This record gives sequence, C-alpha cells and structure tokens, in this order.
Amino acid sequence: MYTYNFETNWKFESDINQVWGLIGGFKYSDWWNGVSSEPISQSTGQDGIGSKYHYVFRTKLPYQLSFEAEIVGKEEPKYLEIRATGELEGRGVWTLSQEGSITHVKYVWQVNANKKWMNLLAPILKPAFVWNHDQVMDQGAKGIADALGVKLLSY
Repeated sequence: MYTYNFETNWKFESDINQVWGLIGGFKYSDWWNGVSSEPISQSTGQDGIGSKYHYVFRTKLPYQLSFEAEIVGKEEPKYLEIRATGELEGRGVWTLSQEGSITHVKYVWQVNANKKWMNLLAPILKPAFVWNHDQVMDQGAKGIADALGVKLLSY
C-alpha cells in the first residue's frame, strides 16, 4: 500500500470567514467542480465533531475516488481536521490564516489508496497520481475564488 503526503497552499484576496464558510461548510459540490458531496450524519454538538460526509471526486484521469470524511477536529475559522475512510484512508487538515486582506489556506492530505489497481500500478503511475491530485486541488482553488468573486493570488 502506498502512502501519499500532499501539501497544498492557496492564497485569496478575501476575508478568512468567507473562505472558511466554504471549506467548513462541507458543501464542496456547490463550488468545487468535479466533486459531489452529501451529509451522512450530523453530530449533535455545536462544533460538528463527529459529523460525517460522503465525497466522490472525479479526476482528470479516467477514475474517481470515493470516501467518507468524519470531522475529528475543528477551531473555526482556522482549523479543520478530517479522518477519511473508503477508497482513500487517512487524514486531512485544513489550516487557514489571515494576513491583512489575504487568506492563506494550507491543506495537508496524508492518505493511502485502497483501490487494488492503484496500489499495483503505483510504482509506475505514482507521478501521474500526484499530477492528478494537483489538478483536482487547482479546481478547488478556482472554485473558491469564483464562488466568492475574489482574486486567487497563488496555488
């Protein structure tokens, strides 16, 4: 089984609370092209810890990835941690910070792929899988910028 460690950094000319509203709202299909999302269960706590969502990410390569995300840590509007299970298994951490009029978003995604064919072909195709991940994340950055009508400064 191959472990993937990704770090994505985005900068938006936007207020942190606006960006958090999209990332922390978990309705990624509303703004992220190629993503479908739906709630599975909502926690009764105000912080949302324990809430679960189902995601399907359609990729630039001819496959999609499906997983369940459970909120395991949250500090609004700066920190969100999920545990992923399903075709991807691992941990994702969103960290947001505000510097003047700029919001910096950092996403660390540490996962294993549970699709047998992906693990069999990883020695050869890992660079393509990494490229594919980057393409999906680019779509997310553009989606936030478009949804908020703000400038994407870097990704």
